[in-house]
Amino acid sequence: MIRNSILNKISAIFGLSLCLLVMFFALLLEHQGERNMENMKQRQLQSVNYLLVMYRNNVQPSDIEEYFNNFGLKKVSSKHLRDSVLERGVVIFQKLSPISRFSSIVYNDHYYLFIDNFESSVLLESQEHKSFNESLWVVFVIALLILVYMYISIYKSISPLRTLSAQIRKFAGGDLEITCKSDSSDEIGEVANEFDKAVKKIRDLIQSRQLFLRTLMHELKTPIGKGRIVSEMLEDETAKKRLVNVFSRLDLLIGEFSKVEQLSTKQYDLHVKEYTMIPIIEQAIDLLMLDEKKKEEQICLEGDFDFMVAVDFDLMALAIKNLMDNALKHSFTKKVFIKQKGQNVIIANQGEPLSMAIEEYLQPFVSGSKACGSGLGLGLYIVSNIMALHGLRLAYAYVEGYHEFSVDFSEGKSA
Repeated sequence: MIRNSILNKISAIFGLSLCLLVMFFALLLEHQGERNMENMKQRQLQSVNYLLVMYRNNVQPSDIEEYFNNFGLKKVSSKHLRDSVLERGVVIFQKLSPISRFSSIVYNDHYYLFIDNFESSVLLESQEHKSFNESLWVVFVIALLILVYMYISIYKSISPLRTLSAQIRKFAGGDLEITCKSDSSDEIGEVANEFDKAVKKIRDLIQSRQLFLRTLMHELKTPIGKGRIVSEMLEDETAKKRLVNVFSRLDLLIGEFSKVEQLSTKQYDLHVKEYTMIPIIEQAIDLLMLDEKKKEEQICLEGDFDFMVAVDFDLMALAIKNLMDNALKHSFTKKVFIKQKGQNVIIANQGEPLSMAIEEYLQPFVSGSKACGSGLGLGLYIVSNIMALHGLRLAYAYVEGYHEFSVDFSEGKSA
């Protein structure tokens, strides 16, 4: 669970609110208890004083129980309770008079008045504290239920964020089959439903694009294949060779487009194995489809490249080929230098400094006025994605008039 999640913060806030609620009612109960005790003391004193005044005036109440009922005092009829109060109760005050002894007693948070006239005695219980305590507990229970209800309600409303967050991570990872539709009618439910609609639209767009591209590539392969067969029938060897190279180049480009489409939709499965760097470099050079003369003139190898790398052979050859192709297009001398430094492979060419930061050129479809020279198109974008899939970093430097793209293969994934 994320420590700084909204759910954790809400739980902490409600936990604090619950503690404050309990503390508030505890303090209120204690304060009211003290106030209640003082009120009961005053009421009991008042009832006793009035009674003494009546006796001094030779006036006696017709019904002693009714008299004390008017002061909120009721006679205790239970002998067991009476004995318990007299044995274990705490005497708050006593008052002696010629007619009797009056004692105010507290027992189990209840207030009693004990009247002993030395011939008979009576124990009276105060009734006022009962109604207050009961109403206070009712208010506390209601407040507690409201707080718990609010917490559960808000928690249930926000908890779908976890599911939504997990689904968004899956979607970002390339899983287009996610669903996050919600039955909730609150704002989070609306967000989840709108995101679900957006996912469906994106999925439909991607699928339609894939269908279009794959249909296009499939339809192009047929005329390319036929064109290559026809070119083989030509008697002019020079024209024949050129046409075969053209159709081979077109077939190669379609294969590259297929890989680019899979890379862009994150649907390419890497087939990582260990190879020496030599065959990868050779495959990359072959993909350039240069004749032998141009290979000798334009490609300069500096190193034996006899070290092991764990890569997808086809993808890495495509990446190296794109770096070399890019170097040839933007070289003053129409030469590309492929150097080895340990497990670093460096692709270099002589050229003018870049007009923008290298990150700009790693974006797709960098062309025209934004790029130096002719359009860079998808080349570096493809290379950057292939290196990221392998856990490698494409580094760039401009050193003494040379552009240098380098890859340290010691940092890559293991097979």
